[in-house]
Amino acid sequence: MTVSLGVAFNSTFVALVLSIIIMFALYQLQLSQERLVLNTQRYIDRKLLRHLAVPRS
Repeated sequence: MTVSLGVAFNSTFVALVLSIIIMFALYQLQLSQERLVLNTQRYIDRKLLRHLAVPRS
């Protein structure tokens, strides 16, 4: 009985550790994606939009 409880505990612990590692990796991926989007928006604001301005006559 105690052996099967130990196996269940170990399995739960391994699953918990793996889920923490995966969640951290997903967090880092999301953070880098958001930085890429913000950097792209900043680049477009600085470099591209000023070329789209209509000249005033």
